[in-house]
This record gives sequence, structure tokens and C-alpha cells, in this order.
Amino acid sequence: MKIEILGTESLGVRGLFCVIELKDRKIVIDPGIALGYQRHGLLPHPFQVAIGAAIREKIIKALKKATDVVMSHFHGDHIPLPNPNPYQLGIGQVAGLLRHSKLWVKGPEELSPLTRARRESLSCALLKKFPNPEGKKFGPLTFSLPVPHGEPGEKRGKVMMTKIEEDDQVFVHASDIQLLDERPIQKILGWHPTVVLASGPPLYLSFFSLSGKQRERAWKNAVYLARNVDTLIVDHHLLRSEEGIKWLKRLARTTKNRVGSAADFMKRKPLFLEAWRRELYQILPVPVKWHQNYAQRKVNFDYYRIKGWEVLRKMNLVGQGVDK
Repeated sequence: MKIEILGTESLGVRGLFCVIELKDRKIVIDPGIALGYQRHGLLPHPFQVAIGAAIREKIIKALKKATDVVMSHFHGDHIPLPNPNPYQLGIGQVAGLLRHSKLWVKGPEELSPLTRARRESLSCALLKKFPNPEGKKFGPLTFSLPVPHGEPGEKRGKVMMTKIEEDDQVFVHASDIQLLDERPIQKILGWHPTVVLASGPPLYLSFFSLSGKQRERAWKNAVYLARNVDTLIVDHHLLRSEEGIKWLKRLARTTKNRVGSAADFMKRKPLFLEAWRRELYQILPVPVKWHQNYAQRKVNFDYYRIKGWEVLRKMNLVGQGVDK
């Protein structure tokens, strides 16, 4: 089994996109991307836009050879969208590719009205009816029943976790669970995984959105998972802030098992670009109408793609990983 994590917060974008290669299958999970439309009152920095465009191309390339495509839920950073913003992936760009793959899509139950509509839009665009794989096993793939998108009972609907096994390796993709509920943790451990990729808690949100009690519960669940899995990769919501980066480093010190971000797992330099957005704007300013002009294809990001790496070196941020 070969595991490649190609699009998530430690790699510069919002998402949990990965590719799992087995002997006779290539499985793409959550082929979507976003950049966080507003943070600190700022639109994505053009360097983020450049990195996002490169990852969109990686998604398209992966889908060209995919035998299976899994969509854990229907938020815009996990699927191709019918109406994407300029920084996301549109269903029109990949519909032809998806029609030739086996699709394992989150079932229609326990979705918000918005995500239910997106599921229907995808079905129409692909000219396919989606069977419900939740709670079932199909060869090397096993799918969970719906689990909470973070806190149990919240209005954002539920998600589907995926288990992939080959020989003595078991990979689990635990999309957007945020470690806020014990039941998904127990389900994951019941699958006896060797590698887990999970979304951590959204510490970038204020205490009005994520309480101290929720933070404490997420920490407890994370420590329990870290001590019982050979390799734990925690990313996505967690790594949208400096607090989250420090949290993950602290988690790594609680166990001798391997704990880190997707960038650490892939042996890549971390790009916590959303956490660094204000700093990017300060060191590499952006014209007021740049985003409007970019959406209208009047400008490109080539200058910022080149200068962005220089900025990160000046900020002394490139290379600050988590893995021990």
C-alpha cells in the first residue's frame, strides 16, 4: 500500500485529499479543495492561490487514473463543486473523469439541506445514481455508518469514514471528525489501523464557537488515539492557526508512536498558509483589486508563486514540521 496525502492544511490548502495505491487499485479520497475565503478579514493571499492551483492539478491528474473515488461528505473542500469560487475545483473540470471510476459517496441520510442539494447536483452532473455504501464492506474498502462532523448533534450533518486494507496494512481516513466525539475514535480503533489520517479540532475558532470543555475532550481523544495507533496524522481544521500547530507538537510528545501532520508524513516542508495569512500580506502586499482581476482572468499568480517562497524563508517558517 502506498499512501500519498496531497491536499490539506499543512500542505497549503483546506481539504483532506489523498491517494491510496493498492496492487490493483488506485483510490482517491475527498477530491476537493478550498482556501478559506475569509480569514482575519483577508481573502486568500495570491501565494495561497498559486499553491491551490497546483493542488487542483494534482487532483485532476489523480482522477485520470483512479479506479475508485471516495467522497466522505459534501463540503466544498472535499468534493468538486457545481458552483465553485475561483479557488475551488468545479465538477465541470472532472465530470468526465469521475464517470469512469467506481464512486463511493456519503449516503443521503443525516445531511444538511445544502449538502443534500450538492449530493443531488453531483449525481445529475455525473449522470449517476449513488448507492449508499455506509456501514458496508467492498473488497479492501470498508465504510463507517455516519459519524458526527465534529460535535454530536451539530447542524453541519455527518460524514463517512473509510478503511482500506491490504496485506498487513490498514489505513483509515477519518474526515472532519475533529476528535470531538469518542464514538468515532472507538470505531477507528476497532478497525485496528496502522495509519490514521484524521481532522483535528478547529482551535482557530473562538471560545464562543469551541468551548473549553470541547477542547479538553478533543485533547483526551487525541492522546488516546495517538497511544494506540502506530502512525497518527492529524491535520485539516487543526492546522489553520499557530495554536493548532503547537497543539500537534505537544501531542507528539505524549507517545513514542509516530504523530505529525500530513506534511511530516510526506516528508515535505510544511505550508501552514492559512495560519500565516496575515504575515504573508504584511511581507508581500497585494493590490486592492487583485482578487477581482484574478477571478476575471486579468492577472495571474506567477509573481507571487516565485516571491512567496522567498517570503517564507524571511519569515523563517519553511521547515518547521512536527514529526519527531
